[in-house]
Amino acid sequence: MKLSGKNIWVTGASSGVGEGMASVFHRAGANVILSAQNRNQLEIAASKLTEGPGEIYLAAFDITDPADREAAARDVLERFDRLDVLVNNAGISQRSLAKDTALDVDRRIMEVDFFGPIALTKLVLPRFIEQQSGHFIVTSSVAGKHGVPFRTAYCAAKHALHGFFDTLRIEHYEDNIAVTMLVIAGIPSNIAKHALTASGAEFGRQDMGGKLKITPEECGERVMRAMLERQQETMICIEPTIEAARLSVEDPVAFTKRMVGVMKWMGSQ
Repeated sequence: MKLSGKNIWVTGASSGVGEGMASVFHRAGANVILSAQNRNQLEIAASKLTEGPGEIYLAAFDITDPADREAAARDVLERFDRLDVLVNNAGISQRSLAKDTALDVDRRIMEVDFFGPIALTKLVLPRFIEQQSGHFIVTSSVAGKHGVPFRTAYCAAKHALHGFFDTLRIEHYEDNIAVTMLVIAGIPSNIAKHALTASGAEFGRQDMGGKLKITPEECGERVMRAMLERQQETMICIEPTIEAARLSVEDPVAFTKRMVGVMKWMGSQ
């Protein structure tokens, strides 16, 4: 099996992209550590992992709580003598214009999407250095590559992840530590439903629907390939988002006008 004996820790593993990755990794032979804030939801996700021979270990914790985060890292690193991969997938999205959004909502999104993952990374990094091997996989988004309306803080956090992890890759290249950034869009999940509005309340519904979708398990298969090939960045997106990302580089003015149209459409929904 491709990942036989590997120990892989996946945050945000109770649904969506994280659950899809965990399923693929476990089926490929890995021992998987599943994390999310809600243990009951983790147990449901774990109950679906029936096709792989590896161990399933649950470590429920709040990514934004320093004591909770440190206890989880201590638990995992004591339980497993070796950790091969940390998948920083936990995150929260946004559905509000910058002018309407309370600053504490911006801070909350940055805590979940940026400071939480880098804090967990810093807890795992010494083990990777000691091993002289390890792999950080980081769930970003097209929002980490260009602006997306109604997502200013989310875009800021995802852009920041690229800056941090692209630099970490350089600093620990000689320690044989890899970093793979996942530029994702178009995978069904609950991220829109739980996205924060201007006041900090949950958005409460799905949006950006359509027939073009990549399933969480298809995403997981592509992530596994990127991991095995030690790709620095991989784009796992539906075609319209790939086109938009390409336009943002090739013709930034045309891209801005296109996204203004997207903003007006989103505002009418």
